[in-house]
Amino acid sequence: MLESVIIPSTLKPNQKVIDKVNNFLESYRPYESENNLGLILFFDAKSSAYYLICHLSASILSISCDLDATLDGDEEDEIYKLNRDITEDQSAYKIMEEDAVKGRSFEDIVIEFDTSYRKSRPLKVYGGQHRVKAIQRAENTNGKIVHGVRVYFDLSRDQKVEIATINNTSIAVPNDLLDRMREQLMGSELRDWCQTVGLLDKGKDFADRKSPDNPTVRIARTLLVNYHLGLNGKLEDFHQPIVCKSGGIDEDYLKIRDKVDWLNERLVEMGKQFARLHRLQRDTVSGREEDSYGEFARRALSLSVVAGWAYAAGLFQIQSNTAYLKNLYSLPDSVSPPDDPLNAKALSLARLKGSDPDTYRGLGTRSSPNELGRMLEVFLVFATKASKKRITKELANAAIQSYEAKRATFKANKVLEQI
Repeated sequence: MLESVIIPSTLKPNQKVIDKVNNFLESYRPYESENNLGLILFFDAKSSAYYLICHLSASILSISCDLDATLDGDEEDEIYKLNRDITEDQSAYKIMEEDAVKGRSFEDIVIEFDTSYRKSRPLKVYGGQHRVKAIQRAENTNGKIVHGVRVYFDLSRDQKVEIATINNTSIAVPNDLLDRMREQLMGSELRDWCQTVGLLDKGKDFADRKSPDNPTVRIARTLLVNYHLGLNGKLEDFHQPIVCKSGGIDEDYLKIRDKVDWLNERLVEMGKQFARLHRLQRDTVSGREEDSYGEFARRALSLSVVAGWAYAAGLFQIQSNTAYLKNLYSLPDSVSPPDDPLNAKALSLARLKGSDPDTYRGLGTRSSPNELGRMLEVFLVFATKASKKRITKELANAAIQSYEAKRATFKANKVLEQI
């Protein structure tokens, strides 16, 4: 079958690529080959990858496409897939499915021909998974319709990530998915740690969009970075938590990643305690009749809460007074259902009178530096000052005033140092 493929004289594919191309053509006989139209082997210079552009029938795509393509080609690792989760409930997908039933021919579905795992479905989908799903749903009525595919061959680990990333980026993929793919490229340590501490269930991966259940890579990175910032601070100093960047490289995370001892008992305990707080917050809010808002249920996973709580945990970890850390970790035990441990409603009502605008949505909703600092102060006041160990509106308001006073003093000292 290889004789039907034109290989430009400037290209020098290795024998492994040639063998895979021939195997693909013999297995699937694209529309072009069957009709003597000829095919051209192309070369993506950026990715250094070879590919064909051809057309396959809906019946072939339905039975041979693998929507759970993975980074390492491990059948036991199938959940850690490269592409997006299918969102069949969205109106755009519904229209796509209806079009497929009516005979729509889709183009530029990006796949790799890879028989190294799940051999019954060797067409690993890196771009166009919603189109493939729609084609599968319509296969019974339009199995003969042909669809355009771009088929890559013999991709390395780095090539898989790059091609999956760029093809998902072209359809406005969330930054959280890009973070997940880049984290996979660096290794499984962060994901494994989150599974160990209970932030992720065994066999589950990070969310690729905001989720009430699972954290995103950005959330997990923010948790680790702020914990380590706290470990290097002094309780009496002015502190500023941070939020890790999303959709790109975060330098603060990279600085600590290679130094992290993922099995460190204190680090694991910190993760377990945060996971416990998140689960109780989510389950309590979701299970009650009043104030059962989704934003309240996932409040522990808001970036300002994650950053502030983790920073406080790091600060308290190095104190001689171990009661502070115990107090912080006891937050899930401070109330009983239907009251939620973070008291999300009270946080939403807290504000600095005379300063915060009417549109201010309270604590735990935004991730500006001031909001991160205010949320940290809530946990500091809770653990070190509060006589009644529970978060209340009064405590939240006091924490805001305390933080603003500390910030004003810090800024004033910076100015005085320049005199």
